[in-house]
Amino acid sequence: MISVKEAIERIKDNTNKGRTQSLSINDALNHVLAEDILSPINMPPFNQSAMDGYALHTHSGSEYDLIGETKAGDASAYSLNSGQAIRIFTGGMIPKGADAVAKQEIVTKSGQKIVINEAISAQANIRPMGEQIKQGDLAFNKGTFLNAGAVGYLATLGLTHVEVYRRPQISIIATGNELTKPGQTLESGKIYESNTFMLKAALQSTGFDAKILTVHDDYAATRNTIEKALKASDVVLLTGGISVGDYDFVEEALNELGVQNIFYKVKQKPGKPLYFGKKEDKMIFALPGNPAAALSCFYVYVFSALNQIMGREDSDLRTLKLKLKAPYKKSPNLTHFLKAYMHDGEVEILPAQSSAMLSSFIRANCIIVAEEGKEEWNIDDAVDVLILPN
Repeated sequence: MISVKEAIERIKDNTNKGRTQSLSINDALNHVLAEDILSPINMPPFNQSAMDGYALHTHSGSEYDLIGETKAGDASAYSLNSGQAIRIFTGGMIPKGADAVAKQEIVTKSGQKIVINEAISAQANIRPMGEQIKQGDLAFNKGTFLNAGAVGYLATLGLTHVEVYRRPQISIIATGNELTKPGQTLESGKIYESNTFMLKAALQSTGFDAKILTVHDDYAATRNTIEKALKASDVVLLTGGISVGDYDFVEEALNELGVQNIFYKVKQKPGKPLYFGKKEDKMIFALPGNPAAALSCFYVYVFSALNQIMGREDSDLRTLKLKLKAPYKKSPNLTHFLKAYMHDGEVEILPAQSSAMLSSFIRANCIIVAEEGKEEWNIDDAVDVLILPN
């Protein structure tokens, strides 16, 4: 068995950024740029009014002749002489000869004349051309995560497509003779299969999707299902069948298919029988069959690897140190992952910590990492906490 730290390092060392693709900006949300982007335009592309008011020249006194109007979207044809002004609206193009916009609240209008009732300085209420970015300047660094603001900024610059890291194709395989699909009659000795629903939901909540496969505890069927998934996917997640029981066929099937065993078994609870392997550029995670163990391993290991494939530099879950609300004791030989709830700088260990129990994950917003080598924590001791995605 290896330590949690070594398992994480081995996964990182064996995870590469994925292939790239050109995407419409309508589809680019939650992707990562695979290229630097230089601005193709000045933004704003002209001197622009920041508010509704009157465009004028500040050295022409306080009285002006009103000679026209410009609203947003108009190509201004005006050129102001001394003592002239135009009515202008937010986003409108500043005419030649104007060096400020007097906001309408400080202006008295009478017919085609206006009087400025307060002093106004040059460049007041003007967004100068290129204020946000100049043509040719770096707008985005390679590796930028595209959130809603980034997508809007791409559109602001007139861009329609960007080169991004492609989302990996993922397959989830659930193994076990005991599994019954929800909605079917539950026969004696059977349980409802939940892991594929759970893992697909976890993937979808973090911007991914997956194909679902199930297989009974049969060697040939297990091997054939894994082979099919490897051909169709970049990442394969298996649940169950990776332990040492007489009907656990996953490891044997992976070996026969030529999957390189990077590690098998980690000094942790839950999820000790965790497997990670590679075949060429394909990644395989064999997760425990117990649902809470499988989900814990997904967040600790799989989540980061998928984000690394996507090119995200912040691929790991965010970590905090928080005060523990109650004491905790364990064996020093294992790292414990504890479903927990954090609030107001403190973290509470939730009940139902069994690897088979999902109920505590309903309330959990974090996982406490009680590291190997330590036995006991007291109230208010600081613990490392992994913040779960919303």
